[in-house]
Amino acid sequence: MTPQQIFSLIGATISMGGIIFQTGKHADKLDILWSKVEAQEKKEEYMNSTLYEIKGDLKTLSHDITSIKEDICEIKDCWKKK
Repeated sequence: MTPQQIFSLIGATISMGGIIFQTGKHADKLDILWSKVEAQEKKEEYMNSTLYEIKGDLKTLSHDITSIKEDICEIKDCWKKK
């Protein structure tokens, strides 16, 4: 092998090593992002469960108000009959 071939081989090896190293750095950054995504999903699940709970409470209150309105109408009818 001539010195030019050896230097070319060394340069190619260093370049490949740099590419592999940079790929590893980016993979580590992606791992950090993955945990952030999981945390965001948990926050979204918590928000969804809270919204469902609020919606259930509103439906219960709506049903109660409807019952109260019906009771008031019955009381008015009883008063009108007297």
